[in-house]
Amino acid sequence: MSRVWKIVLLVVAVLVLAVVGLRVLGGGKDKAGGPAAAARQGGEDPDAGPVPVTVVDAARQDVPVYASALGTVTAMNTVTVSPQVGGQLMSLNFREGQEVKKGEVLFTIDARSYQAEYDRAAAELARARTQATLARSESERAKRLSEQQAISTETAEQRRAAADQSGAANMPSTMYKASVAEMNSRIFSMR
Repeated sequence: MSRVWKIVLLVVAVLVLAVVGLRVLGGGKDKAGGPAAAARQGGEDPDAGPVPVTVVDAARQDVPVYASALGTVTAMNTVTVSPQVGGQLMSLNFREGQEVKKGEVLFTIDARSYQAEYDRAAAELARARTQATLARSESERAKRLSEQQAISTETAEQRRAAADQSGAANMPSTMYKASVAEMNSRIFSMR
């Protein structure tokens, strides 16, 4: 080891001993058991004297109980309301949480589209009835003309088949469409 390293090592050792010596001897700072250290650690100064204590007579009385907790409040009963028809909602006739009775109007839905659908279906039904009446009339006239041999039997049979077909095929589906449109047009509000 060189001479420089020996000197550096000696200086470091002297400094370490000086720091340790100051710590052990206190070096002007509060000792661990001293009054200032006790005050820092939450204790009391022994020279301060006794601590005053207050006393109250015991009494019997109601004491309020407070409970604070985190949680979620949910309703015991819930219901999902879905309309029988769709459309633009015009009015909402209740508030959230309000009790409602059976038969009360809850929503009002725009009825114009359903009224137009009903009017179209009613017109289609009237047209189908008119066509069926016309086909029956032509069938009866063809039957009379066939008896007089004014037209061929084949033409009379075609007209009778057309009358049967217009009454049997078109009428039930048209009546169904009209009844559905009428039902939808009457359900303007959700109850």
